[in-house]
Amino acid sequence: MAADARVLACVLMTLVLPLRAHKRLSSIQVFMQQPFGSWLRLNTAWNVLCVALSVLACRGWGIEMWQRGLRGMVALIGREGLRAVCALPYIRSVVRSEVAKELKSIEKSIHGEGDPTALLMLPREGLPCTRILERIQEANAAESAEYVGVAKKWAGIYHAPVGELVDLQNKVWGIYNCSNTLYEGVFPSVRKYEAELVSWAIHMLSGRSPACGLLTSGGTESVMLAALSYRELGRSRGITTPRILAANTCHPCIVKACHYFGMALTKIPVDESAGFALTAKRVRRYITGDVVCIYASAPTFPHGVVDHVSDLGNLATSKGIGLHVDNCLGGVLLSYMECMEDMKEPFDFQAWDFRVPGVSSISVDIHKYGNASKGVSVIAFRDPGLRRMTYVPVTDGCEGLYVTPTMQGARGGAVIAQAWATMLSFGHVGYAKFAAHVHQTHMLYQKVVSKVPGLYVLCKCHACIVPVGSKKYNIYAVASLLEEKGWNLATGQSPPCLTICIGERHDRIVDVFEQDLRAAVEFLDANPSHKPSGAAAARYG
Repeated sequence: MAADARVLACVLMTLVLPLRAHKRLSSIQVFMQQPFGSWLRLNTAWNVLCVALSVLACRGWGIEMWQRGLRGMVALIGREGLRAVCALPYIRSVVRSEVAKELKSIEKSIHGEGDPTALLMLPREGLPCTRILERIQEANAAESAEYVGVAKKWAGIYHAPVGELVDLQNKVWGIYNCSNTLYEGVFPSVRKYEAELVSWAIHMLSGRSPACGLLTSGGTESVMLAALSYRELGRSRGITTPRILAANTCHPCIVKACHYFGMALTKIPVDESAGFALTAKRVRRYITGDVVCIYASAPTFPHGVVDHVSDLGNLATSKGIGLHVDNCLGGVLLSYMECMEDMKEPFDFQAWDFRVPGVSSISVDIHKYGNASKGVSVIAFRDPGLRRMTYVPVTDGCEGLYVTPTMQGARGGAVIAQAWATMLSFGHVGYAKFAAHVHQTHMLYQKVVSKVPGLYVLCKCHACIVPVGSKKYNIYAVASLLEEKGWNLATGQSPPCLTICIGERHDRIVDVFEQDLRAAVEFLDANPSHKPSGAAAARYG
């Protein structure tokens, strides 16, 4: 019904707007003919051209309004109006001055006053190995004391950086330090590890034959390869500029992928009414003839929300387009949360993996909640034909046939071997226990935030992320005050929020976090005009 209504609206605009445009054109014609006379006469062909252009422009705006809705159009007009105001010379100079000042503050908070021991040029003579190790240990001492000991620094490390697991990873890394997967015939053991990692990931995602995948350097490369496959799929269908639909909560890597590969990206706004999840109802109105893929998250980085993947899968199937699920953040964790033995009630999010027929590809990181060292990720495809579109074989070069499975050429085997050893050391039982521990800590932090006056959990977050919002305080000021106490937390926007990403060690510092969080809001009660500063005032990345 919605699609029929949209078609009817477009037909009506096509019929009505030319009449209105022609009336306006008559007055313009009189105006043009009076001053120019015989120099310019608006003939019938010119009228037809102007009317056609007017219809196309008005119909484009009509479709844009239909897709965005009233709120979306108001936001768009406000954003473009603000951009126009900021382009005024005086305003532009003020904005640039404030931005430069803030950038200096952020740079100072991150880098301090500089490093007097920095070596900007390579020394003429090499240093002894003992001296090099001494310098490394000196540089790492302060970081280890603060990061490993206090555990307030998150830094994208999800497991404890000490203990038996880290010892295993270090030993395996040392064994395979001098290896190169580009020459798989020379290093068959690494090839074996890589194949088994991909197979484990596919089964973890409920994939069955003929599902296949590739091992990549991280989530960004996985998403970029997925985007590349959909671009090639679109071009094979005659689409010059294939388009991807994603929520405005999507990870920035999909923006990078579309920019790199010359694709169009439409960001669909999601809001609190849908729990900040991407829904099929919201996406449907944005589907046009050039759309090749819907990009969903499980979960989203800003809010920890699993998009409505099952509904999106049905929509993608009905429209004959792909559905990519970004499971990079929740990789391994979401898969094993359903295996927890002490579940009191089922999770209230839809199936998100290959159990959903419409899901055509999934990116999953092994180096996050899989506990492997950076960077190991898998891009899994339901169909080998889609994976084949990521390959770029070179057959006419002087060196002969050259083809690599991913964007990289030479790849070290050490990172692959340690990831294989890591997953093997956990097994299904180990990962289920780890997922239960992270989930319990996640629930604990939500309770802590809810107990602090003036703060609240922004939405129903399904996994690993606790988005903290406030209608009373500047949340960025809260973040900067926590930063002064040694915390390293991310912030988000639209709406403003403080993002807590839960790791293995967060359970033992929850009391310290609650104490520091309460101190921050008490300070803002006493100093309501306090402004955020430092890295906490910046955005993700």
